[in-house]
Amino acid sequence: MPVSYSPRTWQHHHNLRSYKGAARSEQAQRSLLALLLLFLRDHLACVADRVGASPTHVITVPSTRGRVGPHPLAALVGSRLGLPWIASSVNLDYGADDHDFHADWFAPLVPTSRAPIHALILEDTWTTGARVQSLAHALKAVGASTVAAIVLGRHVDPTYAPAKRLLSAIAEPVFDTTHCATES
Repeated sequence: MPVSYSPRTWQHHHNLRSYKGAARSEQAQRSLLALLLLFLRDHLACVADRVGASPTHVITVPSTRGRVGPHPLAALVGSRLGLPWIASSVNLDYGADDHDFHADWFAPLVPTSRAPIHALILEDTWTTGARVQSLAHALKAVGASTVAAIVLGRHVDPTYAPAKRLLSAIAEPVFDTTHCATES
């Protein structure tokens, strides 16, 4: 579920692009971390109610662009959630510009446990949803009992004709952190 829409010309879109770029913006990092932590504080219980369990583990969608090291969102969040992180490898047969679901795109390393694994996927941006859906599928395939995804920004292309109605609908009420994305 997206926390907010991210039209190409808005500040949120800029933050999502610049927090992890070559010239990383500390201001964008602070803004995104604050937004995520505020959303989780106020709405993680809503997400848990929706999927039927509180998360026991957290994972970010791995980079498909060959970025080395932890995902910038995982580095930003760190241990703040008090949940263990799940690692995942990437199937390099699929290119970084692929926008389709692939059941074998990711191979998460879910810990062996008698207790159920309830995975929380954190993703910075959602364009087509292919990566989040592929990772969610992979998590379920390796034994996760439940999977929920929280996305900081759902990209919206203002030049795409069908998006104009959406942009018109969200133009007015100002972003409201008290409105939960699970209510949409």
